[in-house]
Amino acid sequence: MVSHYDTLGIEKSADARQIKRAYFELVKQFPPERFPDKFKEIRAAYDALSDEKKRAEYDEAGALPEEAAFLFHEAQKAGKQGRVEDAIDIYKMIIKIYPGLPAVRVEYARSLERLGKTGKAIEAWTDLCSLEPDNVRYVIALADCYDMRGWRKKAIDAYHRAIEIDDGDVDCWESLLDCHLSAHEYDDALTLSNEAVNAVKKKGKESIFLYSYAAVFGAMGDPALIEGYFKDIVRLVRIGAPGKKDLQGIIPLLLNLIVAKDLMRLFPYIREMADTLPYVEKNVCEILEKAQRRFEAETLEEKGFSILFYELFRILAKGCNCKDCQLDIASMEYNILVEISTYRPQIIRLKNEHPLLFSMHAAFLNDAILTRTPEKMAYQRYKKLSRSGYYPTMLSDRYDDGNEQPAVQTVRRDGPKIGRNDPCPCGSGKKYKKCCGA
Repeated sequence: MVSHYDTLGIEKSADARQIKRAYFELVKQFPPERFPDKFKEIRAAYDALSDEKKRAEYDEAGALPEEAAFLFHEAQKAGKQGRVEDAIDIYKMIIKIYPGLPAVRVEYARSLERLGKTGKAIEAWTDLCSLEPDNVRYVIALADCYDMRGWRKKAIDAYHRAIEIDDGDVDCWESLLDCHLSAHEYDDALTLSNEAVNAVKKKGKESIFLYSYAAVFGAMGDPALIEGYFKDIVRLVRIGAPGKKDLQGIIPLLLNLIVAKDLMRLFPYIREMADTLPYVEKNVCEILEKAQRRFEAETLEEKGFSILFYELFRILAKGCNCKDCQLDIASMEYNILVEISTYRPQIIRLKNEHPLLFSMHAAFLNDAILTRTPEKMAYQRYKKLSRSGYYPTMLSDRYDDGNEQPAVQTVRRDGPKIGRNDPCPCGSGKKYKKCCGA
């Protein structure tokens, strides 16, 4: 059998950098399009040796006696072909002949997990842990198996035991946090998330997933701390750190956080995370677009738009259809129409600079730009508001101290209505439209 080291053309003492360099050189010589079978061998060798845990297991398997190595190879072959029960029988045979081979016991336990026999798999992992109590890989595997069986408390205890052995294991911290969240133990998750980030940092490791959980559960309401975690996530995303594939699930979580904490100014960080993904799921796209509208609405005032537009698009971005919100929208439309000469340039600017926002209320805004009878449109809204006992306030004329102008009062005519073609009451003899009515 050709070893993975021979496939990559490296020594068994090669470090991670040498393994990576050898892999990329071979890929150039044997591209997958022209040499698919050879490429599969190269890729399998790289996958096994580039991961520390997998490499350690492979090295253990490589040290097996000749007969055991042959049987081990046959068992792995059966497993790859889907004959998992046959693989288990072969592993049991090897363990009976050579009981002191951990690599065989590991594959035996994993094969039991594949068949869903978690009870026997727990026994196998427990035996391995008793043989090597300080082997963190075995303790984590036992904890994972407890979790698969639904034994949350035992899983959590095992993960804590693994962290005591090695507090820099990212996978262990992530699994532990998942366990607490599955059990709805949010206070424990909050405490552990910050502890996890600090522990793995000391070992020179980082995780997008851990930073995300720390931002959500460990920030304790501190906006500066939350923003720091967002910056760390974006930095890891830029360099292509492991965990990037989890962003599909992480992005909605972070969006909920910034909406709940009223921190829409952090939205550009999330937008950058999403832009790095080759494909964004439909539901995530919808959430992002909704958040984009809200973010743009939040920044309108600081970009020189009237507070009226800020208030209007904040309501629209929330997507609330209650009666109060609809009346607020009608009141703001009334304000725009009453002072259309002031607001028309801002509407045109909004259309050019913020098309996403403009599209949310395009029908009204386009009519407001083009109408020659804004008074008529304003009166329609005023009637709607007055029927509800709701009188619009002039939001654009707020005083600096925040007090608003008194509500607009209805003006009633004392005398009879004068038509445009009637004689002018001033006595000039001209039609009203040609005289005072002009």
